[in-house]
Amino acid sequence: MDEKKRWKEMDILRGWAILMVLLYHSIIVFPLNLHEIQWCKTLHTFLWTVQMPLFFLVSGFCYSFHGNYREYALRKCRRILVPHIVFSALDILPRLIPNPLVHEQMDIGAAVVDFVFYGGSDWFLWTLFVIVMVFPLLEKLFTGSLKMRKAGILLVILFFLGKPYMTDFLLLNMVCQYLLYFFSGFGLRRRADRLRSAGLQKRNVIPGFFSMTVCFAVFIFFSHKQIGETWEICLELLCVFGSFLFFFGLTAFCAGRLGDFVAVCGKWSLQMYLLDAYALVFTRTVLVSMMGLDNPVIIIAGNFLLDTAIVLLVSRYVLTKAKVFRFLCGIPEKVG
Repeated sequence: MDEKKRWKEMDILRGWAILMVLLYHSIIVFPLNLHEIQWCKTLHTFLWTVQMPLFFLVSGFCYSFHGNYREYALRKCRRILVPHIVFSALDILPRLIPNPLVHEQMDIGAAVVDFVFYGGSDWFLWTLFVIVMVFPLLEKLFTGSLKMRKAGILLVILFFLGKPYMTDFLLLNMVCQYLLYFFSGFGLRRRADRLRSAGLQKRNVIPGFFSMTVCFAVFIFFSHKQIGETWEICLELLCVFGSFLFFFGLTAFCAGRLGDFVAVCGKWSLQMYLLDAYALVFTRTVLVSMMGLDNPVIIIAGNFLLDTAIVLLVSRYVLTKAKVFRFLCGIPEKVG
């Protein structure tokens, strides 16, 4: 399989994931609470269930370690930890001073504790950072003898099942949950040739679409019911892997401008994620506070389209102009 082509496919998959994140954030709670509308709340919850696991799955697929842990760790610190620290600090600042643009206010002590010990606002980056830092050790299990591989798989499953009982200190509960999806992506990478030949045929988007439809229908049915933790776990797994089948099958149709656009979103997904909160403050202020819109469809669509345009353009054409921006935002030098 052509490596360059493989990366574009993962960029497309990651692009769909970041677009889901932007749509998820477009369902606002301030200054107008769209979660009071049932279909908005259900869509919001479904997107939350699917989007981040899909990101971790793609990250696991793209994982690469070549034996030099020091070099590997420095690269991950620059790529993930630095943006996490910078943008968490930027998120804290406007919450310290009462203003009409943000919903939640914090005092400096609570903000520092939340950031240092509980991941802060960019919890996704801290969780990913912890996983990628420990995964080279776990990889020795996954690539060892048959007994070691079985032990490694069992360990990941036990971590996932133990998430409800794990502390949220340093987001260890999140690490337990999303390690499973990272590992799943790592496992898929080892079967990439077979997966690509099976997935990138247009006829295979039909079962993918069917799986997505079934997952969403099942999710809607159970979203109004009280179910136990075991069934919640089963529902999450069903939605995540059903969505993966759908979006991976959809890559067969991502040709031409559509494919290029989604792939570009995938390449800049980290920066789009970092900038989205700031773009959303602007768009929701304009659409709701200034224009007085109250139609949920228009608000969500407006936020989504404007946010996507703003964060993608700024990521590609502003952040790349200075080395300091590239460093603070985790942009590799080779990405232009």
